[in-house]
Amino acid sequence: MKKSCFFIIICIFLFNCNAIRKKSLVHYLSTLENIKVLSPTKEESVLIDSFKLASKKFLEECEQNGGNCIDDRGNMHLDATFPKGIHNFRIVLFEKFKLPDDAKEGENLSCVTIGNKNNLEKIEILKYTDEKTKKAIEDVFRLKELNVWTSAKIYGIPVKEQFEISVFVKKKL
Repeated sequence: MKKSCFFIIICIFLFNCNAIRKKSLVHYLSTLENIKVLSPTKEESVLIDSFKLASKKFLEECEQNGGNCIDDRGNMHLDATFPKGIHNFRIVLFEKFKLPDDAKEGENLSCVTIGNKNNLEKIEILKYTDEKTKKAIEDVFRLKELNVWTSAKIYGIPVKEQFEISVFVKKKL
């Protein structure tokens, strides 16, 4: 009886011991960083320049006629958007990302390019902790739920935009 009680106590201790317990990991995301509009193509530049010129001409005519003129040429850039906002993009990315069981701790940095055709054009993994986590990141960005972007625009002309986002892997506290 004493031996079986002792055995049960040892088993309970071992099952609660961190040495036997599987390493529990969690992941979290950074905010979007290094957001920038990529240089427009020649065709896009011609269109954008023509809109800029027409806007400037209209403003000059308005001022010459003594009208109530507002110079809003600096407001003609719209960032790429995700349905229900960037916050929702981060929620969808967080929920759809499947962390591999044997992932390594650290930062996994990705560069995302939103194309000029309302699409997620390119994902480039700049830094990763291990191959399985890298593949998991590539897989999550292939999901249709993350390919629902609206392109950035300058004077209404769709242009490419790029940003970086990190997936951090840490031990669960």
